[in-house]
Order: sequence, then C-alpha cells, then structure tokens
Amino acid sequence: MSTVTDQWDEVLRTHLALGEERSPVLAAAAFSAEAGFFAVAGRGDEDGWPYFRSMARAAGEGAGDTEQERGGPDDVEALCTVCEESVHPRGLWIAGIPWQRESRELVSDAVTGRDLELALLREGDRAMWVVRTEQGVCAFVLVDGDSEAHLSEARSLTLEFDSFLVGQGY
Repeated sequence: MSTVTDQWDEVLRTHLALGEERSPVLAAAAFSAEAGFFAVAGRGDEDGWPYFRSMARAAGEGAGDTEQERGGPDDVEALCTVCEESVHPRGLWIAGIPWQRESRELVSDAVTGRDLELALLREGDRAMWVVRTEQGVCAFVLVDGDSEAHLSEARSLTLEFDSFLVGQGY
C-alpha cells in the first residue's frame, strides 16, 4: 500500500466511525481519478477490499492481466459520474454487482455553503451513499444492513466526511 493510500485508509476509519463496533458503516472507499488514488477501509478488523475490488481495478489499482480485469476508461468514467445528473450508460458495477442509483440530491455544505452531490445506490437490500467533492474525490460508504436508522446515520457520516474533505481543499 502506498503512503497516500495508508493516509486515506486512516482518514476513512476516523471520519466514518469504522473503528466503532456498532458503526452503521460496513466499509468505505475514497477515489480520485485526477489524483490517482483509491483507498478502502472496513469496519473493525474486517477487510473492506471485497466490497470494492472491481472499483479499485477500474481506478487502476490491484492486479489484472487484461484491461477488462483491470478496468478501463469506461469504468473510471462510470465511477466519476455516479453523482452526476445523468448516470453513465454502463451503470455502476462494484465487486461484480450492478448497483442502481435510487436518488440524487444536491446538499449545501454547512461549513462552506457549496453544493455537494450525494447519491444513494441500492442493490437488493444493500445501500451505499456516494458523495463527490468539487475537486473530484468520491467517497463510497456501504451501509450495514437496510434499517432506516443505519441509512440515516450513514448519510450523516458521509456528509460530515465530505465537509471534512472540502475543508482540506478537496
């Protein structure tokens, strides 16, 4: 793991309560095509990579002998556009599973007043919040379970994390 990835792993753990036993977040990832990094963290001692492996390949991280295994430009574009008004025609495949965007909203950041792009993805009974900063950093937050309480709490943590990123210049 690179130093940048290690740093992002720690940032994810700290700001998304992944060190807490009862965290509503199961795993999280941070990705930036422009900056060239992809970091993943799981809750507690759990490995978060199985939840995001195909995304990491799309971003150019991880092993793969063929472009399809590594991911290509379409995959990276799909990751980058998940929060935009129009979803990439290919959709978003994460760890070999097609996720559907259920909602998209612009939320005003409490600190800066800037609009944040927030999307809720669903796959069966699983949910994931995705938020993107103006600088192109995307955070993917996998919710533990499908309860409204966990969904709401994970949404709050996702928005707080994005505010932190904006405050750091991302």
